[in-house]
Amino acid sequence: MSVGAFTASAQYYKIGGMMMDHDGMMSSDMFSLSQVNFGFGTARSMAMAGAFTSLGADASSMGINPAGLGMYRHNEITLSPVISLTSTKNNVQNWGNNEQSRFAMSNFAAVIKLQEKASGGLVSANFAIGMNRIADFNYRMGYTSQSAPSASPYRSINDAFIRQLGQGGLFPNSQGILNYDYADSYFWGGALAYNNYLIDAYKDEFGDYWTSADRLGANAGVGHTVEEQSRGSINEFDFAFGFNFNNNLYVGATFGIQSVRQKRQLYYGEDYIYNGQTPVYSDGEPLAAPAEWMDYNQAIELRGVGVNLKVGMVYRPIESIRLGLAVHTPTAYSLERTYQAYMASNFNTIGDTTRPLEDAGENSWEFYSPTRLMLGASYTLGRWAVFSVDYERTWYNGIRVNNIPGGFDISQDAYRTEFTNNYKGANTLRAGIEVKPLPILSLRVGYGLQGSALRNAKDLYYNAPTVYKTDCMSAGLGLAFGRVSFDFAYQYLKYHRTEYLLYYALDTEGGFFDTASPIYKSDLDRNLLVLTMGVKF
Repeated sequence: MSVGAFTASAQYYKIGGMMMDHDGMMSSDMFSLSQVNFGFGTARSMAMAGAFTSLGADASSMGINPAGLGMYRHNEITLSPVISLTSTKNNVQNWGNNEQSRFAMSNFAAVIKLQEKASGGLVSANFAIGMNRIADFNYRMGYTSQSAPSASPYRSINDAFIRQLGQGGLFPNSQGILNYDYADSYFWGGALAYNNYLIDAYKDEFGDYWTSADRLGANAGVGHTVEEQSRGSINEFDFAFGFNFNNNLYVGATFGIQSVRQKRQLYYGEDYIYNGQTPVYSDGEPLAAPAEWMDYNQAIELRGVGVNLKVGMVYRPIESIRLGLAVHTPTAYSLERTYQAYMASNFNTIGDTTRPLEDAGENSWEFYSPTRLMLGASYTLGRWAVFSVDYERTWYNGIRVNNIPGGFDISQDAYRTEFTNNYKGANTLRAGIEVKPLPILSLRVGYGLQGSALRNAKDLYYNAPTVYKTDCMSAGLGLAFGRVSFDFAYQYLKYHRTEYLLYYALDTEGGFFDTASPIYKSDLDRNLLVLTMGVKF
């Protein structure tokens, strides 16, 4: 009988993948929380793809350019419920339900007129309070694939676990107990695989090593099944002021408090397929206790708050032209994170085993999102039409980590290097048109494009499906009946995400994958329907 082996001292590996990088917050997690979103605000704003840096008199100005609040002539209350339908498109066979619908509140706001006079100096001052749903984390995806016995290195996640434990120098003692502090969740996957008899440790003249050869036959095909479900959002509660000077200069500021909530459930399963053959070692000897399947479940919950400041101005050089400028400071996030994992396995001689682990220790994270600069210009054709264009620059390479929980063997400087070397400033364009064929009727269309913030979107992020580009197409209409208005909008969002691996062990000396899953790609489509009801008084 021959047994393949891995000796820790012989290689140096970078270990990761979508199913292995959840013990702490990765750079991709912070990037996701910081990304620009099109689908928020009122129906009027969403129908025009959010091109509102130079426009105003709309409740969404609180979250875009608060100077627009200075254009209000009346008090107003708005309420904007939204229905979202998200679907996932995988590059392999779908498994389970890949769609998720959600009813939520996109926006509610109250704008109060504090001061108004006919002309000269400070013409008016307005205060606004409200909420914008600025991020939506609701989606689900599932798929299945299969690796043939000869498809090395595309085999089992257990091959990555043995390299992870070996690299960490973790081996069981003479009583078979793994010498490991479970307060550190980085090695939980490997520890669970060992506790579920999927991998084993041995010692010979070359040293200690791990192997899965006793459990997984050399002639086994491996079926991979994945399901991820995410729920949650970021809701921003805004307190804003807008001022009108001489009816041609508008300035404003917003203090925003964000409520962050996300729950993710990840399932990964392997089936070991022999097609009627006897499971054997590489030398043809039968396995004594071959594994039949394994299930790996992980749960992540993220809760916390963020605070930021938005300041802006709009200048009207002539009646028909408006020029807008807004700056959003970095959002300071303070987050609490919990992580759970359990694994189950089945052997034709042992039966099912389950060993759960739960992270109950300190897990507080603090980081700063990037600075955002927004420029806008709009042209008004009397009372009949408005054309608006926005440009935004967001410096994602400026994300900074302020606090890392104890027990994580990574520094703030390491995160800084990650963002500096692998991320860049991203450009976002928005354009919208509003036409009023009748005094009571407005027709709107919009388009937006968020460019990539990754320096190398094609092969950089193996760890997780990361959004590198977003397309937005939108349309809508508005009906105004005196002081009561109803606005409708439809918005289609296409999230282009990077290719990714479920697990991998990258030989950093040789520059090749010693083991890895197949490459997957999972893009998201989101359809939004929003209704805004407004009352002026």
